[in-house]
Amino acid sequence: MKAHRGQFKGLIVLAGLLFAMSILASGCMPDFPLCRDSDDCKEEEGTTLLACCNGQCQECCADGDCSEERPRCKENRCVECIENKDCSEDKPFCESEQCVYECEIDSDCVRRDKAGMICKEHKCQWECETDEDCNDPNKECTDHHCVIKCKCQSDEDCPEGKMCSDCECIDKPACELETIHFDFNRYDLRSSDRDILDKNAECMQSRSDITVTIEGHCDERGTTEYNINLGDKRAKATRKYMQKLGIPRSRLKTISYGEEQPTCSDGTESCWSDNRRSEFKY
Repeated sequence: MKAHRGQFKGLIVLAGLLFAMSILASGCMPDFPLCRDSDDCKEEEGTTLLACCNGQCQECCADGDCSEERPRCKENRCVECIENKDCSEDKPFCESEQCVYECEIDSDCVRRDKAGMICKEHKCQWECETDEDCNDPNKECTDHHCVIKCKCQSDEDCPEGKMCSDCECIDKPACELETIHFDFNRYDLRSSDRDILDKNAECMQSRSDITVTIEGHCDERGTTEYNINLGDKRAKATRKYMQKLGIPRSRLKTISYGEEQPTCSDGTESCWSDNRRSEFKY
């Protein structure tokens, strides 16, 4: 199909040449847009067709027929550019037969295979090379981008009572670790106490700086040896549940005081219930 179109175009050009030759032979000026030479085209007022190409008036036959503003001849039309090398350093890219800047907006840099750069003065450039390029004392140049200066990298960089969060030293959240209680002669956790431990674990996760000691306590009934053993089981049962919630064992110490540190000494069931406990200290 392409070969046929080429042959047909060639026939048209040949017909134009034959017609032009006949006009020349007769000495008469042909009707526009036919021509014998470029002078025939220049005499046509109100038209930009200036050159006689293959017996027809066209805008151009070659680059030399075009102006400084549109110096390249493409398919008998004067255009600003055909390829990038036709363009200046200021506007180095040829697009739609016009020379354009490397960029107008930041997204143009992605199109130019310069992702991460920004458009400055119509060129894709890094936002910064040094801290001074950021023009802001609170910013620094990191990986060619201006970012807020980090006042801290870890909690150790902050004063006592502060912690590092998003490059800022902030007050450490208060961590109120609640005490849980046990039934008489038991060390298994009650469901209500598990809810308390869930909150305690959440608080400890927000305060990675603290290590706690879980104290196991008992009421006054039973021997000293028995209560020391029971208090140890209560503390360790509490620690085991906290570990399941994601608190590392290294942050959970245990100790048993048995009946030696009661919260009250009334000798009533209510008082005994208060003394049967696991208490958190840090």
